[in-house]
Amino acid sequence: MSQLKVNTIRHTGASSDAVTLATDGTCTAKITNNLSNRNLLINGACLLDQRNGGSSVTSGFAIDRTQIEGFDGGGSGTAQQVSDGPSGFTKSLKITVTGTDTSLASTDFYTLRQIIEGQNVSFLGFGASGGTSVTLSFWVKSSLTGTFSCSIGNGGNDRSYPKTYTISSADTWEKKTLTFPAATDGTWGTDNGRGIAVRWSLGAGSGRLGTADQWNSSQDHGATGTTNLFATNGATFFITGLQLEAGDFASDFCHEPYSETLRKCERYYQFAKGGGGITSGSGGYALRVPLAPTMRATPSAAIVDGSNAIDELWVSERNITSISVYRGSSNSVGIAGNSNAGNDKIINIEPNKVSLSAEL
Repeated sequence: MSQLKVNTIRHTGASSDAVTLATDGTCTAKITNNLSNRNLLINGACLLDQRNGGSSVTSGFAIDRTQIEGFDGGGSGTAQQVSDGPSGFTKSLKITVTGTDTSLASTDFYTLRQIIEGQNVSFLGFGASGGTSVTLSFWVKSSLTGTFSCSIGNGGNDRSYPKTYTISSADTWEKKTLTFPAATDGTWGTDNGRGIAVRWSLGAGSGRLGTADQWNSSQDHGATGTTNLFATNGATFFITGLQLEAGDFASDFCHEPYSETLRKCERYYQFAKGGGGITSGSGGYALRVPLAPTMRATPSAAIVDGSNAIDELWVSERNITSISVYRGSSNSVGIAGNSNAGNDKIINIEPNKVSLSAEL
């Protein structure tokens, strides 16, 4: 029997090994395709926008799980899910500058952010020696060229690592790949709270920028000396294919069924799908709403559309005018408030009228 005994395997034109063999007969391989469940970011293909349905927003969550951390300065802009993307992607998140900020104050920032739950990244071992590096990859297109930046940081906002990337051609989709070393100190959440925050800076003052390619004891959204998108009125920035994974190389984007993306997003935000209760005197109501899937924590509740939001059994649909949570958990929640339903009536909640949020 023939044997080939080597320590590593590398392509003649590559700068790193594709396969590293260990003395115990195992190996480590850099496989870039056919890998599932590697993406630590949720809704990276920008497919899901439960809140806005593709409408533009100026604050809050622009799509599920990715939010405008702030258009916080003298400028203004919009964020919107759009039907534009590189090959393999049908949706992206588009930022449009509608008002400029050409002189950034130190505390100004224009930033996109996704926060990853601590228990989803606990295996990385951040905060101690021997942790695992992570690689961020994404597709980007902008009306501006130049040096842009992003960062990863901890939930306490006192450790961050900025990195830069270059947009070479205007209005052209380009893929970017950035590797971040593991943090060896700092406090990193490992429970159902904040674990790692991933940020894309579109312009920021000196108080939110730091030295690139090193761990800083600050909340850096990006790196010093990078492009301010919000200095140009009408400038655009598109992003999709957001992926963060363990290791020092980027695998192909982990596409998954829409239903799986929805399930993951609903851990943080979902619409009440059902639940029953009763009404009482003075237009009060109380309902018990099951949560499926289980949410990250006891959610808050908000009225999406109070019109015809509850069904007064065998009579008519009724409106609700206020809402609050009582005796909630991550599995089910009680909601109560005021309505125009009659007294002592059996009621059901109508779909998509009430939202439940347990965002980080």
